[in-house]
Amino acid sequence: MKQEKGTFYVTTLIIPKQESTSNSTHPSQSCFMSSIDLHTQYSYQVMVPEAFAIVVAPTDNSRGYGIFRVSEPNGMSLLKECQEKGSQFHSHDETVDGGPIYERCTHVYKNSNLRFEIFDLR
Repeated sequence: MKQEKGTFYVTTLIIPKQESTSNSTHPSQSCFMSSIDLHTQYSYQVMVPEAFAIVVAPTDNSRGYGIFRVSEPNGMSLLKECQEKGSQFHSHDETVDGGPIYERCTHVYKNSNLRFEIFDLR
């Protein structure tokens, strides 16, 4: 990322190592953050608070992708205390105030004219 005149520009796309089976993916479902997605995003947000996740849902006709981040401070606190971590799908308790664990990033905009690097760790 780089910042210019108060705007952050994404300069790098990291595709994390992933394992997939019929029970560990959600491409046939709606666009949401699974527990594994949440824990992955949590680890990035701890290191880079501006980080956000792009979730692709190819069969979701209403929204083929979503841009999300773990909510602060409640979602971050909840995931920090989660004993399951990110290895298997699991449910989470509610946040302290009942708010969402994650939220859509309404402040992120696409600009197809910008260049960026891709690191595919799969």
